[in-house]
Amino acid sequence: MNYLGGMEELRNLTYELLNIIRTHPSICILTHRDADPDGIASSVALKYLIETKHHETRAYVALPEGVNRVAKRVVKGLKLDLESYGAPSTTRCDLHIFVDVSSSYQVPGFRLGSGLRYVVVDHHETNELVDDALITIHAKEVASTSEIIALMMEVLNVKPYDELVTLMISGILYDTKNLRLAKPTTFKALHYLTNLCVECYEQAHSILSSTETSRSEVIAVLKGISRAGLYELNKEFLLAITCVGAYEASVMKSLINSGADVALALSRRSGETRVYVRASQRVLNALKVPLASDLTTYLARHFGGSGGGHKGAAGVTIPSEIRAEELMKSLREYFMERGLRLDVLEEGRWVRSIDE
Repeated sequence: MNYLGGMEELRNLTYELLNIIRTHPSICILTHRDADPDGIASSVALKYLIETKHHETRAYVALPEGVNRVAKRVVKGLKLDLESYGAPSTTRCDLHIFVDVSSSYQVPGFRLGSGLRYVVVDHHETNELVDDALITIHAKEVASTSEIIALMMEVLNVKPYDELVTLMISGILYDTKNLRLAKPTTFKALHYLTNLCVECYEQAHSILSSTETSRSEVIAVLKGISRAGLYELNKEFLLAITCVGAYEASVMKSLINSGADVALALSRRSGETRVYVRASQRVLNALKVPLASDLTTYLARHFGGSGGGHKGAAGVTIPSEIRAEELMKSLREYFMERGLRLDVLEEGRWVRSIDE
């Protein structure tokens, strides 16, 4: 079953998952590349849940391509040793659990359809992994994957230690943007966690609120802004496109905060093109479509890549170095199919930069 409809269904899925885990002595828990606080928190929490209920099972956490800037701050603030959670080799695990992962592109090195036995626990709007999974807990009406794990703990009466409670609250606060995107499940999960450790909420909020921006990030953001091209959608919405080599999320956040309704950031790595998409709440409310995940899924089909994510934030990896002209043609077709005309206001330096 791919949809989480209530606590009774969650209870059934949780016990079904434990039965599957019981027959697999070695479990690898994998979250997405450039892991954020929700990806780390839900992965570490699931490891704790598994090893609490099945003492003989060894569970490991894998973080492909490391963690993002905010996650580093959380890890440092809680003095977590993430390396101690890692597996000697993720390919040798008996079972893999993809946590907070919506597509295979987010976990490099893993090919689906090759006999891989895996489970999915996720909350993204769309998820391309669910069809071949042994079991899926795919709850797109939930605001964070950390909420799912917290509610699973409540079902099983598993009580995490204080540092883990703080970590899970950090994951929830991060993905809900300090509760601005909270869902009913958010408060149910927080109720369970704060009953275990009331001061953990304040600690999590304090860690996430601390500001510490590196010089390299500032330079990346300024470069991204200086290269950006500006486009109109039906003379109503603004689309900004740029190319960057790092800190894509910070660059797009700056573009959205500056007034763009849709922001795209392109990055070239090892012969592939990564496209990151952000959409403002204004354009999401007006168009009534999960724009970011919808657009990345469209680009994945068009160019043969793999992608997905949330309605307001998503990404796609294309296994080739696409040119600016190809991307613009695809974007025009995408928006035209949705009744939107794309016009150029200022081409920007990103076109020359990405084609160099």
